Amino acid sequence: MITSRLSLVLLLIFSPIALAELEFRDPWIKNLPASVPVRAGYMTILNSQSEAVSIVSLRSNAFTSIEIHQTIEQDGMMRMEQVTNLKIESNSSVHLAPGGLHLMMMNPSEPTQPGDLLEILVVLDDGSEQRVEMQVMK
Repeated sequence: MITSRLSLVLLLIFSPIALAELEFRDPWIKNLPASVPVRAGYMTILNSQSEAVSIVSLRSNAFTSIEIHQTIEQDGMMRMEQVTNLKIESNSSVHLAPGGLHLMMMNPSEPTQPGDLLEILVVLDDGSEQRVEMQVMK
């Protein structure tokens, strides 16, 4: 009797609350000389849920700021444009890669070296946060 009541209480507390959760595959950061104040980050982001999820911000103690940028061609010139809300549709993925969508990571707090693991906090539109460990690579 006590066990069934405890199970019912736990079910009522935890079942209706389902926060978004994304899967991050192959997250990495392009290493650059210490004199260069930015780094670019890449990965594949998967959303296996039945609802779309949006990334609304990113942050890390390793950088002063992180933005999502998209490389676009306009009038024969390539330029970068900030993406303030990256929507990942249900049961789909978004690929961040050189020449397209990518993370623009400004002013590293310390020089980066290949092999370093840096933690990034991804903030989703439902208020939940996910940590991603990204490896610095050549």
